[in-house]
Amino acid sequence: MAYSLFETAELGPLISKNRTVRSATNEHLSDPSGQITPAWVDSLEALARGGVGIIITGHLLVDRDQRADEGQAVLDQETDPTLLSLAAQRVHQHGALLIAQISHSGGKARPGVNGRPPLSPGDLTPQLLDRLVEQFRHAARTAQMAGFDGVQVHCAHNYLLSSFLNLRWNHREDAYGGSLENRFRLIRRVLLAVRDACGPRFALLVKVDNDSCDDLPALLRLFQSAGVDGIELSGLDMARRDGQKTPFFLDRLLAAWEGLTVPIFPVGGVFSRAAAEKVLAAGAPFVSLSRALICQPDFVERMEKGQTESPCLACNHCYNVYRQRPVRCVLHTEVIPQLEAVFGPYPT
Repeated sequence: MAYSLFETAELGPLISKNRTVRSATNEHLSDPSGQITPAWVDSLEALARGGVGIIITGHLLVDRDQRADEGQAVLDQETDPTLLSLAAQRVHQHGALLIAQISHSGGKARPGVNGRPPLSPGDLTPQLLDRLVEQFRHAARTAQMAGFDGVQVHCAHNYLLSSFLNLRWNHREDAYGGSLENRFRLIRRVLLAVRDACGPRFALLVKVDNDSCDDLPALLRLFQSAGVDGIELSGLDMARRDGQKTPFFLDRLLAAWEGLTVPIFPVGGVFSRAAAEKVLAAGAPFVSLSRALICQPDFVERMEKGQTESPCLACNHCYNVYRQRPVRCVLHTEVIPQLEAVFGPYPT
């Protein structure tokens, strides 16, 4: 089935005003303690005002002691509920939907930020596994109470849940290692805990690598069996495709989704209306964008008004500098005033 970019679309319990998704992109707009800021809220509203149908936040960590860098935001008992609610209100007033991506850094956590060593699959005792499931459950419920429309559980890019799927990192010999079903066990527990806490009217999405396990079709079937409402397909090499301006991972998706009914859509490489329509024509129900929206937060609106191409160079400079500064495009020179209040003035 071929879809139209600017028609309304269902994703689980949600109805989006169009088929565009802002893929989770770490805004790096927390303060040094991991608290979200007014600038974070402003960045989400800019995307909503710019026409995006479904906005997925940059990953919000469920464990404050496992941050990957200083700009990474946290979603836990200490998160400011007023700013969370304000973000949902601001996004909704423009007719967009807001999804919180919830994540655990795992081996990507930096001791220099947290003062504690990172966690790998082999480090998690039964007690720590239970604690992790509860952290995800609490984060999802917190987002729901703030007015968010759903969560996306981050199971990609070698963060903790993803590393359980990868035989390179998961050497466990218990019920959480070995077979793909065992390696999926923790993720299933997390997904079921979120669904139990939030109910069927709160969207439950996942982000998955196409190349983190040995059997992608079987992995996608496991996610479908866990009752997710949608799967965003990414890859471990996503940020290394400098200059590539064709949809990433579409071929892997087409080869893997036979027999699946859960909505699956790839992210990466969409910098034009033609590329977006290519993804939809292939049968994916949504188009997920990241760098084009870093360059122009209103790119979706511009496409609807006739702009055919994003000026984004696909140079990946926005990814190369993000550990030190908020995500920023070399072509996009505007500075939100609150950014300088948090991080100090940009160098000239």
